[in-house]
Amino acid sequence: ALMPRRAVLMIAAVLFPGALEAQLVPGRDLLSFPIGLTAEAPALGTTAGFGLWNPASVVIAPGNRARLAVGTMSAPVDVAVTAQVAAVGVRFRDGTTYAIGMAHASVGDLLRTDSDPQSIGDEITYTTTLMSLIAARPVGPVTLGTALRVRSGTLDNIARRAVSLDVGAISRGLGAHDVRLAASTFLASPFSREHEKAELLLAADARLVGADTLRTGRAGLSYTAADGMPREAFGYLSGRWQRLEGRLGAARTEAYGRTNWRGRLGIAFHHRGYVIGVAREESAGNLSATYQFTLSSVLK
Repeated sequence: ALMPRRAVLMIAAVLFPGALEAQLVPGRDLLSFPIGLTAEAPALGTTAGFGLWNPASVVIAPGNRARLAVGTMSAPVDVAVTAQVAAVGVRFRDGTTYAIGMAHASVGDLLRTDSDPQSIGDEITYTTTLMSLIAARPVGPVTLGTALRVRSGTLDNIARRAVSLDVGAISRGLGAHDVRLAASTFLASPFSREHEKAELLLAADARLVGADTLRTGRAGLSYTAADGMPREAFGYLSGRWQRLEGRLGAARTEAYGRTNWRGRLGIAFHHRGYVIGVAREESAGNLSATYQFTLSSVLK
């Protein structure tokens, strides 16, 4: 029997019951968390530049040569989910950024039981690891990106993997309000469609006040959908003043006839090529909040 002591399966029961049974490569639901994001729209998640949710977000600005980014997601003991993400990118002379990315998520305290809560034997392993090769470059007012990904997952004695090919685009500087539009796929599997559930991510934001990117206030919306996975709409307000950036929003998730609202708050500090981000997200079902921490650095 499967029995988590602190219960990611409680989240699954609230958000996406049956997800464990439906997936062919284990651990797909562990990538439903906003890993590596500072309360950002996933398709516009450029603060740390992981390229996880949109390959185009990995692009490095002119004047910089490379970027290193790391991040972690932690949850209190009543959730027991942890995740780590990292990416290394290099910008070439033709303006193309090439990067290698890794994301890993796991559940702790999954106990093997019989007919009572007493555990027997070893803990049950439930993990997933995603490796990505990413390329992105600006083409006119749009940044285009693509990623070749390999995801492996383990649930107890079941271990499988699948290959996916994702694409993404981010526009910039559209109109007087500096509108940004973004779209990407996540875990699209033209090679093995039966092994993954692909997501489509859409986002847009626009400047409300301010004359430049260092003193500005913006508003945005995003939408994420996938066959057999939760659908999420996310609205937010963001602002930046010199080195400090903040973001506040609410996410609405629909899955299997249930609707949940979760608040998100993120703060990022920019200083001499370093960006430190911290974010908090409420959990469904009155569980404790999850936290994101990111750190990125560019080399000139």
